Amino acid sequence: MKKKQKRIHLAIGWILITVIAILLFPDKNIALQAEHPHLGQLSTRTIVSTLKFDIPKSKQEIEIERQRAEEKVNAIFGYNTDETNRISEDLKQYMQKLAQYGYLQAQISANGGASAEGNDSLQRKVQQASRIYETLKQRISVTAIRPLSQNSKARDSLLATFNRMLEKGVSNTLIAKTETEVQLFSNNYNLQNTKAIIYNKPTVSLIKDSEENTLEVSEIQPIQRRIEEAFSQLQRAFPSEQGLQSAFYEILYVFTLPNVFYLEKETLARKQEARDKVTLIKGMVPRGVEIVTQGTPVTKEILEKLEAFQQAQQKEENARTLTAPYGQALVFFVCITILFCFFAFSASTKTLRTPRQLWSLMALLALQLIAFWLMHNFSDSLNKLNVMPLPEGIDIMWLYPFAITPVIAMVLYEQRIGIAFEAFSSVFFGILNGYDLAAMVTVFGVLSVLTYPLVRIRYRIQFVWSMMAGVLGLAGAICIMFLLRNRMGLVPFYQTLIAGSVNIMICTAVASVFFIHLVERIFGITTVLTLMEMSDFNRPALKRISELSPGTFHHSIQVSNLAEKVADSIGANSLLVRVMALYHDIGKTMRPEYFTENQKQGVNPHNNIDPEHSVKIIVGHVEQGNVLAKEYKLPDLVIAGINEHHGTTLIQYFYHKAVEKAAAEGKTVNEADYRYKGPKPQTKETAILMLADIIEATSRSMTDQNQENLADMIHNTIQGRFNEGQFSECDLSIKELFKLEKAFLHSLDGTFHTRVKYPGQK
Repeated sequence: MKKKQKRIHLAIGWILITVIAILLFPDKNIALQAEHPHLGQLSTRTIVSTLKFDIPKSKQEIEIERQRAEEKVNAIFGYNTDETNRISEDLKQYMQKLAQYGYLQAQISANGGASAEGNDSLQRKVQQASRIYETLKQRISVTAIRPLSQNSKARDSLLATFNRMLEKGVSNTLIAKTETEVQLFSNNYNLQNTKAIIYNKPTVSLIKDSEENTLEVSEIQPIQRRIEEAFSQLQRAFPSEQGLQSAFYEILYVFTLPNVFYLEKETLARKQEARDKVTLIKGMVPRGVEIVTQGTPVTKEILEKLEAFQQAQQKEENARTLTAPYGQALVFFVCITILFCFFAFSASTKTLRTPRQLWSLMALLALQLIAFWLMHNFSDSLNKLNVMPLPEGIDIMWLYPFAITPVIAMVLYEQRIGIAFEAFSSVFFGILNGYDLAAMVTVFGVLSVLTYPLVRIRYRIQFVWSMMAGVLGLAGAICIMFLLRNRMGLVPFYQTLIAGSVNIMICTAVASVFFIHLVERIFGITTVLTLMEMSDFNRPALKRISELSPGTFHHSIQVSNLAEKVADSIGANSLLVRVMALYHDIGKTMRPEYFTENQKQGVNPHNNIDPEHSVKIIVGHVEQGNVLAKEYKLPDLVIAGINEHHGTTLIQYFYHKAVEKAAAEGKTVNEADYRYKGPKPQTKETAILMLADIIEATSRSMTDQNQENLADMIHNTIQGRFNEGQFSECDLSIKELFKLEKAFLHSLDGTFHTRVKYPGQK
């Protein structure tokens, strides 16, 4: 990625992150918060009210009072007199028809032996009784008609009991204390849908004939229970007449209808009226009254007054306080601009080769802002609701997730970028805590201690050391903050330390287990942890090399050892060079017998084919290696080593062989056909791999491996690659090439040192 392209992407990211920061934190109270003391500290100055203001209740306090006011409102029921009269009249008329039918039946039975003239009268009575009977059986069964029609006392008792039931009231709604009670009622009476209200007060209000009275809840009963009450009374009145009792029960179920109705809209309206009457303020502070005196401990009540005073100032001086959001936006703009200038001009960002990888920086910055925003809104909500789930001595500022992206950045990128994220997180931490300089400085110190064990991370156990170091740094930071705020005490100290330690451990654990791996996958970044895992010889790709081309595998190990040692001499990524060296010749596994290190008993297949064909096989191992690398899902950094480790060098053996053959045939040879396709090394690491590959192979073919010969071979090899322009596209300097030359010589000289012969050796 070119510098111009890099700066364009950074400019877009700069605008985006600035907009996100301004949109997430538009609250001007952040700036004004710096003017007020913190909970528990001794006030550094006396604050006097310059105006009269009210102290508002918190949302939680208002809601609690509204709920209490709402709970005092009785459920409203209405007694419908017209419906009562209609139901009563309906049963009364039916009873009259039953009486009439019984009377006719008695007369018909008595006149069974009448004369012919009497037969006409009897016939009319029979017809009349039949018509009444047809009407009666439309509502109750035949077995219920007979006993009721023949017993006037039973009819009178039934009607009187029915009217008393209506007078008490038959409700259309069950009043229950729990849903379980409703379910039990439904199951008991085999009902599908039961209209019910959950109500825990002992009384209700009943409106009857425009007059409202308060009744016990037990006086409002649904149809089923009223029927049972009435039936019990009738059973006691007629204990031995089963047929009559059955008729009573049937009549009650057919004719009983509700005449008391739950007035839901009226009840809700009264509850809302009660809620609306709750006052929103709990006190008033006159002008000129001291809110807090210098040296006085700041309590919750004082903080409430200070916040109310601040709100009153904002209302009265609205024109002036409107400048706070703009000032805060400028602060964000300046801080983020400095950070992106560092990314553009100071940080090398050598691990960020593509735009996708560069955008991982912006993604992490956005992640840190969002994490702060979530915690900031959460703490604001708790303050407004006057809820504090933590002990009073714990300052919620230590629960802000300030460590999450510095840990990720220190593992993903170089140390300077990690430090930049530490500064970014610390600055925003200080801003969100009321532009608290002490908080910003102490958190930067905590982050420096926390991330130091991760600078050259090789093993995951280093995350544990990081957590332990972070907790120790946090203890010092909390001690400093408590001393500055006059809050030092054993209980609040260890409570805050525990809360902050949990925060650090969670941030580090989430970063190490989830986010680092996620960012690697999404943005194509390869971390040291991944490289360490790839150097395991049990990886499928390395097992393929060892099984299919053992000579190449041995060569790759030697190159990796050599390259890793010399990479440290110029500050290159030695672990990356080692891993690239292990995989750089994976393409040879497609046709291993065509490469010298895998040939046995001196059999060389190239002797039987043309140089042109041989070159295609030799060059092809780079292309085939690229295909295999993608198949085994190797990282792009390792694939770069496979593609670039030969650059565009000339395959001299087959080129000279082709030239000799062409001269004998009177033809010419195109040198470009005998060169690797490239690209040339783009980084120091791939350049070192190129040199280590050729130097290791050449050293093995030397007959006399004394120091002078090795030095000449190394010098000529590096000089030759330099003269060919193989290092023109990477950032290797002449000075670094001299260092590499000495490092290669020192490493090879140690490898080929003279050994003492043991007895019996020749």
